[in-house]
Amino acid sequence: MKPVLIMKQTKLEGEKQQLAAREKRLRGDKKQLGVRERQLRDKKAKLREEMKEKKQAAFTWTESEARLDGMGFCKEEKYFRLDCSYLRGTNVNSGEQLLLYCRKAFLEQFRFLREQVLEHGALGWIQGSPGTGKTTTTLSFCMKLDRNEWSFKCIRLKARSNTCVVEVTGNKRRTCSVAKESEGEQMKLLLEGLLDGKKSLLVLDGYLTHQESHTRALVACIGWRDADRQNRRLVVVTSMASRGKTYDEEDRELGLKEHIVPSWRIDEYLEAVQFDEFYNKVAPTLEMNVTGEVLGFKMTTRPRSKEERVRHKHYLAGGSCRYMFDMTAAEVLRSLDLALLCAPNLQDLFRGHVGASSGDLTNRLTATLVTQEKVVRFPVSKYVASNLAASAGAVDILRRMLTAFRGPRAMHGYLLEMLFFEEVR
Repeated sequence: MKPVLIMKQTKLEGEKQQLAAREKRLRGDKKQLGVRERQLRDKKAKLREEMKEKKQAAFTWTESEARLDGMGFCKEEKYFRLDCSYLRGTNVNSGEQLLLYCRKAFLEQFRFLREQVLEHGALGWIQGSPGTGKTTTTLSFCMKLDRNEWSFKCIRLKARSNTCVVEVTGNKRRTCSVAKESEGEQMKLLLEGLLDGKKSLLVLDGYLTHQESHTRALVACIGWRDADRQNRRLVVVTSMASRGKTYDEEDRELGLKEHIVPSWRIDEYLEAVQFDEFYNKVAPTLEMNVTGEVLGFKMTTRPRSKEERVRHKHYLAGGSCRYMFDMTAAEVLRSLDLALLCAPNLQDLFRGHVGASSGDLTNRLTATLVTQEKVVRFPVSKYVASNLAASAGAVDILRRMLTAFRGPRAMHGYLLEMLFFEEVR
């Protein structure tokens, strides 16, 4: 072999060895960079977790057993047992467990939550007059979720006091309180820190548009849902008359679906009390512990049968299940009289001129009926209707109400009777 070729071959072998050594060094550097990158990533995650824990330290959680096994349908699925502790902050005082009658509206709300919210991922908006069972039905639905697949959180907004938060994951329940004055920022931190299962249902209960803190809480909840729409669901429960001014494009973007819960009918009350256990729980509240003079008519005898007691109480309670089964007649009377006193204008109220969300007690006076996809409002009870007739301009407003009235026949007949006596007075 020629010397020149030998020299070139030797040179190439040297360069090859140098390249191999360089490649080895680069592989080592790459490995070190990978280790360094993992260290930085772990450090960042640790810092994020420490920051999260520091922020969450502002919340004091109380943990307990969820006690879900004792809740559910019973009596051929005509009733539902619900642990009263999940209704903390309400006026429910029925003992350890609440027994709910599963009227048609109860089952329809279940179907809406299952099909529209869970399956199709809609932002559920549940509304109706006070005392229709919106909250208890929503909580009952949460109790029946598959705990291996779903966790649920319920944020109960209040008008004046702090917000109550309940979270259930598996067999554990956690509760905490959020200061009203800092609901917006605290709600974001709270939602970041809630334990996440595979999927999660969030209930925002008691929402009112005129409460600024409620609006901030809603924005935070929508942001939480939008961050992972595939695994997160949101339901808003409100007693507002309507959502007010709406925007179709925004509703489409949010995937918002409305569900209106109608007020109770007399036949539903009568069916509910047929189960002795249910009747025994509510019997004390059916006692008419007010005089006929106070109500404006003469009571000759005390009602004795279940049906008689329900029909007598219905004069006061009307379409509100809360008034019928959860408050005494004296308590209902005080509540309605206060609302009548605070209502700015009864005529505007039933003409539909009041706002969607009111700062006074106006919504206590109304009941809701859904007929042919149209929402109709009318006086919650005959007692309220009687006070309406006694107000200024009664004849005019009674005529207007009867012209457009699509409510229960019994209320229609009562309004017609009042109009007759007002005109001949």
